Amino acid sequence: MKTGRDQRGIAPSWHDAVAKQQRAYLPTPEPQELIHCRWAGDKGPFVILLHQIPLSCRQFERAIPVLGDFCRAYGLDLPGYGMSPAPSRPLSMQDYARRLIDAIDAMGADRFALAGLETGVAVGAEIFRQLGGKRVSHFIAMAPPPVDPVERQAFIDDIGAPRKVDGTHALPVWQRLQRRWGDDTDNATLRMAFTETNNVYARYDWGMKAFAAYDYPAALQDISCPAIFLSGELDNMLPFAPAAAALVPQAQHIVVPGGRAPLVSIERNKFADVIGDFVGRA
Repeated sequence: MKTGRDQRGIAPSWHDAVAKQQRAYLPTPEPQELIHCRWAGDKGPFVILLHQIPLSCRQFERAIPVLGDFCRAYGLDLPGYGMSPAPSRPLSMQDYARRLIDAIDAMGADRFALAGLETGVAVGAEIFRQLGGKRVSHFIAMAPPPVDPVERQAFIDDIGAPRKVDGTHALPVWQRLQRRWGDDTDNATLRMAFTETNNVYARYDWGMKAFAAYDYPAALQDISCPAIFLSGELDNMLPFAPAAAALVPQAQHIVVPGGRAPLVSIERNKFADVIGDFVGRA
């Protein structure tokens, strides 16, 4: 009898996706500070995928092979997250962007689209600030964080408790993920996010502190390339997107009907279709 899962209990869509992508370390000028990436595709436009904090580019594990059918899709781990080595000190949003730009240069992407998820939207906005529209062709903001000061502070405060030696910080992490994505989220997605968070828990909040200190609304206003804000209809981050999109000149807000969070994994084909229609297909 087919159960829809392999013998290890991993959903086939996840297991197959891992086998259809490659991984590499991209150099930066900073000694011992490489940027880890997952990628697929050898033709078409470059699409750079920026994960939310404190997770990693494993968020895009299911989507990268689908995107690789028509573009060169790269998911990058921010310094100190995922498998990118930790920097010697906390970084600013400007620092994160500069080091990712070094990695993008190393992959040979002279012109590319940026797709940020949650706090990855702010990272992408800072990359655009530093490079401008001559290199960034398209901007995609997925489930963007709030721009309203009160809502933004609540979003920042929800990142989690400091690490505790008795491990009692772990349960709130799991509960926060369920609250963010819903009780019916598949176990593989929850385990991925829980594992990635706990792997970096000693510095899990470095990136969030950088986001808290960053003028995210002003950065959105500087984006001048074609831009879309992408939300799932059933994503609880949906209410924040219209206000964020309104800050970007001529941005379009696209709501995927019936789309659940996280859109990039649970609804990877719908996500890939939107990206393909927006940036073009090889």
